[in-house]
Amino acid sequence: MRLFLMVLGLASAGLAFGQRPSPAAVAQSPAVAQSPAVLPQSPAVAPAVPAGPTLASYVAVSVNGGKLPSTDQVTDPHGTRFLVEFDELVLAIRAQGQFRASLRYRQSLAEKGTAIRREPIQSMTVYGRYVAQGNTLRFIPDPKRGGKGIEILDGTFAAGRIDVPFWYRNGQVSRRAQVVLRRDPSRF
Repeated sequence: MRLFLMVLGLASAGLAFGQRPSPAAVAQSPAVAQSPAVLPQSPAVAPAVPAGPTLASYVAVSVNGGKLPSTDQVTDPHGTRFLVEFDELVLAIRAQGQFRASLRYRQSLAEKGTAIRREPIQSMTVYGRYVAQGNTLRFIPDPKRGGKGIEILDGTFAAGRIDVPFWYRNGQVSRRAQVVLRRDPSRF
């Protein structure tokens, strides 16, 4: 805009395009007379910080450092064994701060002295929203869309990876699991 005004001011001082104005014409031009002698420099631009993780699907590659499927077994004081097996976890980061988490898992138990039967795989899907600040994420499950009773989860993201700790119950024992998810462009 300033350049345009300067051109208009020079044109009103008798400049025709293709001609070089005299120093007196430039000095008397209203645009030059009102403009500062030194044009302000643009402020330094900081590197862009992502506003959140890339919109994509992220697939769990490990739970507590081990590959999936991941198994956790506990025995209660009465000898009952509880087995939880995490088969697959897919987290879809969607537009407008929305997410979908889909978990495939197996829960089995066996009374003292009996073999654990391998139960069928179960599925659970939770929808909600997420908030990103810096490299942290807060997942807020929607209780009306599969998130009833699920706590807010805080995680981090960087370079196609999302780390999220979460708590689960195996029998009477509460456990904390650390899940590492990697961006998987073949899913969405």
